Amino acid sequence: MKILFIHGNYPAQFRHLAPLIANSGHHRVVFLTNRADAEQHQLAGVEIRRYELHRDPSEHTHHYLHSLEDAVLQGQAALREVHALLDEGFQPNIVVTHAGMGLGLFIKDLLPHARHVGYFEWYFQPNTAQHLVQTFNLDMQLNTSLRNLPILQELERCDSAVVPTEWQKCQFPAAYQHKLEVIFDGIDRQFFRPQTASMESQQQALILHNRDTGEAFQIGAGQRLISYCTRGMEPLRGFPEFMRALPALLKRFADLQVVIAGADRRAYSYDAPSHDGSWKQHLLAELGDTLPHERVLFTGLLNYDDYRSLLWRSDLHCYFTRPYVTSWSLFEAAACGARLAVNACPATDGIAKPNSVNWVSLDEPRRMEQVLARALDYRAPRAILQNGFDLDTSLQQWEKLLNRMLQSS
Repeated sequence: MKILFIHGNYPAQFRHLAPLIANSGHHRVVFLTNRADAEQHQLAGVEIRRYELHRDPSEHTHHYLHSLEDAVLQGQAALREVHALLDEGFQPNIVVTHAGMGLGLFIKDLLPHARHVGYFEWYFQPNTAQHLVQTFNLDMQLNTSLRNLPILQELERCDSAVVPTEWQKCQFPAAYQHKLEVIFDGIDRQFFRPQTASMESQQQALILHNRDTGEAFQIGAGQRLISYCTRGMEPLRGFPEFMRALPALLKRFADLQVVIAGADRRAYSYDAPSHDGSWKQHLLAELGDTLPHERVLFTGLLNYDDYRSLLWRSDLHCYFTRPYVTSWSLFEAAACGARLAVNACPATDGIAKPNSVNWVSLDEPRRMEQVLARALDYRAPRAILQNGFDLDTSLQQWEKLLNRMLQSS
């Protein structure tokens, strides 16, 4: 059997599934991506191919249609490389695409007999899209709603559709929800696991390293620690609310150290009003002398070992988000048994056992400060991940789906 994966950001959600199939001894797996450094993250047995867009969307296109034109260009670019694979004799039985960006728009036109599985993450609704922009007026609502056009087309044309959580599934139109099968991406519970009692009792100093520069950061064994990890420092992930809570917490706890791991960028949200859009720099300037900078460490991105060590060591780890796609980091933190503070919203519901988490509201800053302080004062309980999110379960569900696709071909 020949399987083709298509995702712009290799290996992303297919980092476990693709090599599992490739190393089963029965299948050839090709991964088509736009990522320039994909070979630096080689998956065993998986062949990497790259597609490239021949141009960007035109500045003269109506601004409501920029995302649609980009999706068409993405779909064309992927299709050109699929055509090249066909010329080389690679005729896929199954194509699995990351849907929503246009990569699967034309698969059935070129490969009418292949089974096409679309992996869907999101459908834009006004009540959630408002958190992605600074001003959500009617013009922006109309613009955002048309981002759903390629999503609907891919959902209509694929043979089977997957979505990672029930929360994400319920965003899609009711007429299509029957086609969406919930298969979570899966957490590797062998790696993301609770700390052993012997390791926890040692309370040794923690040394973290910036993944890109190698710069080291040390946290003393006797220091109280609050942490925050993120792909991007932005409003969607509650970064401003977290930063604004710090002065009161640092004043109350003289031994408190803050660790913020992640990139100074916006992955989904809008720019800050100053400092070239950087929310990190904007908030550091806003808070000024109320924030003792020597007690706030910005480590940059961490490797997985250091990230897990931080989750284990932290006296309180904060995961905040507005209603949107829930980050893997919440599932990972709960799997590690981190002491968690999480804002209550539909995106965070049902992931950790409710009584194992300190719940806050991003819209009640004084109340949030009180909850965080109490959790630091009385040593918060360790989070417990709900059942059903482990990697083995995910891979078994994918295996059943792909076998079903083969049998129906």
